[in-house]
Amino acid sequence: MCAKFRGIPALIYSGLWRRQIFGRLKKDFPGKTKLVVYITDYPPAVSIKIDRGNFEMEKLEEVKEISELENIDCDGYFAAPQGYVFGGPTALMKGVEEGKVKMKNESIIFSILLRIRT
Repeated sequence: MCAKFRGIPALIYSGLWRRQIFGRLKKDFPGKTKLVVYITDYPPAVSIKIDRGNFEMEKLEEVKEISELENIDCDGYFAAPQGYVFGGPTALMKGVEEGKVKMKNESIIFSILLRIRT
């Protein structure tokens, strides 16, 4: 885990770090990728940049509302309460239908999240 992040962002950091150490990050993400994750019940949002086998994560303290994610230049984002994220892809899609989960480029989001967790 990373002391800089808590909760889901810390889990994402750990997954990326593990992939970087074993050289899988460069294989899984051959191009530049930028993702924004916003756990609505545990702010702030987090920007994740992956490039050439390295990654960088930073808190986005300025993001206060889900609508502000539209103004961020990224390949994809998702904003969801923690319970929907822990519920997996099915729960996330149910949250989208209910209007409690917002996503940009769902296919990219799920592709990235599935690669990080394995």
